[in-house]
Amino acid sequence: MNKSYNYFFLLFSLFVNAESIVIDANLDEPEWDTAITINQYSEVIPFTLQPAEEKTVAKIFSNENGIYVGFTNFQENSTMLSNKSLRDEIANTADQNWISIDFDNDREKAYLFFVTLANIKGDGIRRIGGWPEFDWDGDWEVKTKEYDGYWVSEFLIPWNVALMKNVDSEERTINITTIRKVANKQSWIGDAETSARRTNFLLKLRPIQIKNYTQSKVNYFPYVSKTYNSVTSFNEDKIGAEIFISSGTGKQVNLTFNPDFGQAESDEVIVNFSAQETFYSEKRAFFNENQSLFDLSHYDRYRVINTRRIGAASTYDCQASSDENRCDGERKSYTDIDFALRYTQKNDNSNVGIFVAQESDESFTKGKNFYALRSKNKIGTRTIGYFLTHVVDNFTNEKATVNVIDFINVKSDKLTLYTDFLSSEKEGVSGFGLRSQFVYKPTQLSRRSGSILYFEDSFRLNDFGYLKKNDWFHVGLGSDITKVDFNESSSVKERKIGTDFNYDSDTSGNSNPTQLRQEYNFQYKDTSSFQASWDLKTSGKNTTITRKNVDFPFVKRNGSFSFNLDYESPSYGSWEYDWRVGYETADKYKTWSSEGYERRFAKIAGSIYPIDDFKLGWEFRLREEDEWLNWIKDNELAVYDLTQKIISINANWFKGYKHEIRLKSQFVALEAESPISLISDKAGYLYNHNSIVKPFTDGITSFQVRYKYEIAPLSYIYLVYTKGGRVYDDENERNTSDVFKDPWENPDNEIFSLKFRLKY
Repeated sequence: MNKSYNYFFLLFSLFVNAESIVIDANLDEPEWDTAITINQYSEVIPFTLQPAEEKTVAKIFSNENGIYVGFTNFQENSTMLSNKSLRDEIANTADQNWISIDFDNDREKAYLFFVTLANIKGDGIRRIGGWPEFDWDGDWEVKTKEYDGYWVSEFLIPWNVALMKNVDSEERTINITTIRKVANKQSWIGDAETSARRTNFLLKLRPIQIKNYTQSKVNYFPYVSKTYNSVTSFNEDKIGAEIFISSGTGKQVNLTFNPDFGQAESDEVIVNFSAQETFYSEKRAFFNENQSLFDLSHYDRYRVINTRRIGAASTYDCQASSDENRCDGERKSYTDIDFALRYTQKNDNSNVGIFVAQESDESFTKGKNFYALRSKNKIGTRTIGYFLTHVVDNFTNEKATVNVIDFINVKSDKLTLYTDFLSSEKEGVSGFGLRSQFVYKPTQLSRRSGSILYFEDSFRLNDFGYLKKNDWFHVGLGSDITKVDFNESSSVKERKIGTDFNYDSDTSGNSNPTQLRQEYNFQYKDTSSFQASWDLKTSGKNTTITRKNVDFPFVKRNGSFSFNLDYESPSYGSWEYDWRVGYETADKYKTWSSEGYERRFAKIAGSIYPIDDFKLGWEFRLREEDEWLNWIKDNELAVYDLTQKIISINANWFKGYKHEIRLKSQFVALEAESPISLISDKAGYLYNHNSIVKPFTDGITSFQVRYKYEIAPLSYIYLVYTKGGRVYDDENERNTSDVFKDPWENPDNEIFSLKFRLKY
């Protein structure tokens, strides 16, 4: 009887403890005693693979609540760094613990979870063939605590934090790695010989078996917001909601009604006079949540879906309107969204997803409808996918459709092949695109890669996606090799040498300048780093500057040589700095009064941490170009002496873990002087011309202060003040001070926003 009673009491105690585990960084519950233990770590950044000097013990187990991971990190308290930072910011001045989990054991994607000693958390996703992206914010728990001679972090990753396939067994195999950053040494140590920045990262994760559970989830995020623009007198009150439903069996629905994104941070200011569109990453939470299935891209060259298209500025034709003045007054730089819906489903070896979004109609324009269908099927080590996007412009009545078939073939842990076939059709015009790429790692310390891109002139991706340029043929080859076995007396810890070759042309065979680049990266034992690179470009044709002019399709450019030097200091406790200098030169043109092209660039930046709760960052950039070439119209161009100055000031202040104030500002002053009018002939040669070309100045201001209060996890109050504008002047020459000052004194927008976002 006593034995039965004791047995019952033991089971009852385990049940109670399982239900009452507290995320408090104590690791004192009995489950930790029987958890999977990992205690062998080696240095993975820099990639020396030397046994870690610091002792680390990670423990892993699961119950019906989720996956628990606990770290015990041994080091002297005097070496612990705990400066606070923003969520998802990989801070240089804070010790950190990281977990990377491939929940489905298919080596297609891993979720990244990390926390700093300051108890600031972050999360992201690492896809096969991509790099870590930290736009996603998951619903999970973590806590850190400092002890005498060590610090502890305790994670709870709920089963519903991410969409995972249903497994009908008592145990689930996951692939995982645990990583620790030792901030005072700028050293990353891991239990597997990999890190998220390595190309074969997903193949190197450690498989383990844990108890398997399922967990459904229904979360509601209602919001109320108010926005007022004191410049335009725009005044708006909005109410909307986001709903996230997960079945726990591999199915998930995300839905938003009348969404508002007023709390999103401002974009970096980029002055772009080229023919290529600038790509801006997505910062709106809904379009980053559970979006990885729809993320098909190739570096900065193209994306099949660019969600920044949804809610972008609509098309207006105010001149054809019966009330032109009112139309001009109501023109907006964005479009409201009625709703967006995303459904995804995971099965054993297949994924399928549907995405729909509808923009609002307004008095003088109509919104667009966006549709996407995505599927992926895994057969052994091969993955084949299909992607369909369709956009209906209700104002112009235009329709655009894109079809993509994509292949991934993991031949081994050394070689992976990627192929995308893309086609588009818009208003009866069809176009074709192709991407073929390989990544080969013959050894742990070397890499080879190559890619071919081909996009017809008639290929159209930008109604829903992003394409850097069409009418494009590209061949690229890359190689790098790393050395880590330096003598103890050497100040160098890691050296990486990379070489890249790039050939580009249009599809008619007009070759752009061919580029050969070599880059040297040094990581030093004092935690500083230095990079030196040089670029050699042959003469060639700029096939985009004349904006696809039929009679004058390109301009000939001379060859050039450039170099860049970049240094990042070690952290000096409460401050750090970095600098960069660059120089480029090209020969004189013989067909006009050229003196030769030169570009000079310099940057100095730094961060100050007077206390753990505050960080001030600043940056100054200066770029000077002699004979900067700019397109005017048709085959008319001009060269200028260009000076561009950029001042950036950013500050973050944290009060406890609830209050956050962020200041983000950029001031740009561009001065283009001493213009010389030029004209090109049909062979692309430039000659002096007699058009009147004026010097001009361009001033841009972007300023935002955002206060965020965390009511509860993923429930916030936002108070945002944004001010910005652009002043362009080709009539009066202004000094730098005026160019900085004018957009501030005469802004295009001065916006006050208040928003409550709650989680239920």
